[in-house]
Amino acid sequence: MIRLIATDLDDTILPEGTFDLNPEYIEVIRELNQKGILFVAASGRHTSSIRRLLEPVRDEVVILSGNGSCAMYRGKTIDVRALDYDFYQKVLAVMRQIDTSLILTDHAECVWTDSAREDLMKWIREGYRVRLEHCPDLAQIAPPVLKTAMHVEGDAARYAARIREQFPGQANIVAAGPKWVDVVANGADKGSALKRIQERFKILPEETAAFGDNENDIGMLKLAGHSYAVENAREQVKAAAGEVIGPMKDDAVLKVIRQFL
Repeated sequence: MIRLIATDLDDTILPEGTFDLNPEYIEVIRELNQKGILFVAASGRHTSSIRRLLEPVRDEVVILSGNGSCAMYRGKTIDVRALDYDFYQKVLAVMRQIDTSLILTDHAECVWTDSAREDLMKWIREGYRVRLEHCPDLAQIAPPVLKTAMHVEGDAARYAARIREQFPGQANIVAAGPKWVDVVANGADKGSALKRIQERFKILPEETAAFGDNENDIGMLKLAGHSYAVENAREQVKAAAGEVIGPMKDDAVLKVIRQFL
């Protein structure tokens, strides 16, 4: 029996950096809630973006934002994991040496950037609908820092591996999308966060279903007795999943959830 369904958002149930969510997902979440099945929206997105995306049902779901760095349920924070501030300064310096026009730093209430690229900031504000604020220098942002991320022009997985080589074992550094590299604290990944949610609600892995497309979803898939990668997922994600389903654009996740119902 399924008691928890956790899914990634971008490129798993809606196109990357948009609000183009099939409204049927809202109805399905309501049905799941009525049947006592917990829905977990697990994303690299900031809390402010996810809350707006799922506004009609936001108090009926667990919002797992920042790649597992913050979990909220019914308007209350139930789990948070911040980056070590000295480490944040070091990884920020390395990010600035890489060809990137946009670096973001997550606080609990908003996302900060010191980018001068108005086009990219407009995309973040209007595409993800995140609460984005501008500052002169991200190195001056006060702790706690939940996540820092950079947008790259090449394959994000290659850049994530490059940064991991410089900071082995010091943080969770992953590709969170085709062009996004996310850095969060150890223990703040989606897998670790999902385990804590399972423990909190007394739900077993075999009672859990999970869906994803990118390498930051692998830990979450491994903690689910029923794990699915969408067809457009990275190959390593497909290898980690129990089953490969159809593509995001065909609402493959929605179809599987309806089968559970």
